[in-house]
Amino acid sequence: MGSATRIAGKDLKLRLRDRSFFIMGIITPLALAYIFHLVFGNAFAADSLELEVGLVDLDGSQVSQSLGEVLSAMDSEGILVLSEFDDVTAAEAAVESAEVGAFILLDAGLGEAAATGRPFTIQVVGDVDSPTSTQVASSIASEFGSAVERAQLSLATAVGLGQGQPPPEELAAWGQEAAQRPPSFTFTDVSADTRQLDANTFFAAGMAVFFLFFTVQFGVVGILEEKQGGTMARLLAAPISHASVVAGKAILSFALGVISMTVLMVATHFLMDAQWGPPLGVALLVVTGVLAATAIMGVIAGAATSADGAANLGAIIAVTLGMLGGTFFPIGQGNEFLARLSYLTPHAWFMRGLADISGGAEWTAALPAAGALLLFSVVLGAVAWALLQRKLGT
Repeated sequence: MGSATRIAGKDLKLRLRDRSFFIMGIITPLALAYIFHLVFGNAFAADSLELEVGLVDLDGSQVSQSLGEVLSAMDSEGILVLSEFDDVTAAEAAVESAEVGAFILLDAGLGEAAATGRPFTIQVVGDVDSPTSTQVASSIASEFGSAVERAQLSLATAVGLGQGQPPPEELAAWGQEAAQRPPSFTFTDVSADTRQLDANTFFAAGMAVFFLFFTVQFGVVGILEEKQGGTMARLLAAPISHASVVAGKAILSFALGVISMTVLMVATHFLMDAQWGPPLGVALLVVTGVLAATAIMGVIAGAATSADGAANLGAIIAVTLGMLGGTFFPIGQGNEFLARLSYLTPHAWFMRGLADISGGAEWTAALPAAGALLLFSVVLGAVAWALLQRKLGT
């Protein structure tokens, strides 16, 4: 092990003096993550979707007021922002000035029409530049209208089974009794089984693990570079075993990967407000993720015939696994096959592990993902170890 650490230490000094490590391992992923943050980050922020809806209630009946109660509840829960107006002119002016994106108009006579079974109209006026608010307001108005129609049907059924149209005072009593009943809906926070990274952390994590595979390549591919350059023959002439050489290059790859990931995580936390989660869980994912990347790149280096061939094949594998693993965008939304296929990549497990702990969970939530990454490391690492030792013997 002493020979391996000395080899790794010597190569680490050389790599840290090499600009290629900083460009590929730190500068490029950090720059891309920050660009994605600037371009897409705000689009997926929690406060980016502002639904500003107005309400004009010209009827003032219990029926129309029930819609106001629903909208007020949605306002208090932060689902939308409600503005109430006394007349249509004020609401139209608010739409023109972009104070609201759309408003719902309840004309006078809505309550009476609902009680007598007559047709009624609910209008939605929206700004052409606020299609989302307009669509949301239209959906709410449509659902409310359907509820009123169902109430009319129930009333008509009761009248048909009874002795005719009930007197107005009885209808009013029914309305008061319905108004005093507790709401039929509640807003409840429910924790999702599958958590999602926020936009900033997603882009930072995606770029970090994507370029990790290029970074660790500097270590294991170094075996081929030294073999082609003739320095490996002089190294093997010393009393150093093949296992020590392979172990030294693996330690170098691991060290470069950990340095790259650590710098990127700290930098993106301060530059992009990326939220990584409990340090112990993050460290566990980083260690197992770097080991998995080193194992995969080791297999490629062991199978390649030249350093250039290993670099090219490694780039193809890294890009393919990165795309399939969802480092640029979530994979498998609406497609269960792709969602399952993505878990054949270390990238998907790394992203899943971060998602599980970044929302406030304990560090132990990262254990399943870390276990999967460790499995990649052990299985592929054994293959890489055998291939690289055999390559040194040829």
